[in-house]
Amino acid sequence: MLAGRKYRLEFDFGQRLFAERLGGICRSVWNTGLEQRRAYRRRGAFIGYAEQCRQLAEAKTDPDCAWLAEAPAQVIQQTLKDQGAGKTELHPPELRQEHPPPFAVDPLDGLGGGEPK
Repeated sequence: MLAGRKYRLEFDFGQRLFAERLGGICRSVWNTGLEQRRAYRRRGAFIGYAEQCRQLAEAKTDPDCAWLAEAPAQVIQQTLKDQGAGKTELHPPELRQEHPPPFAVDPLDGLGGGEPK
C-alpha cells in the first residue's frame, strides 16, 4: 500500500529573502538568455548553453553585474540548461509568461547589465 504525505517547507525571514533574491536572479537570467537566443535566431545564427555559460562567467566578473555572484553558479547554469534543453516546449507559448528584463539587454554581447528588481 502506498501512502501519500504532504510536507510544507517554511522559510524563516532570511531564507525567504534569499529564495526571493535567487528567484529574481534566475528570472533575469532566463529572460535575458531567451532574448539573446531570439536575437541570434533573427540573425540566422545560433547560441547554445556552453556559450551562454561562458558569457555568464564573464558577466559575473563585471562590476555592473555583481548581483549575479550572489547566486550559486549551479543555480544560474541550471536555468540556462533548462532553457536550452527544450523544457520550454513542455509549456505551449500561450501559457508561458514572459517578464520584461529589469535592465537594458544587449542580446549580442553577454547577459546585459544591471541589478534585477
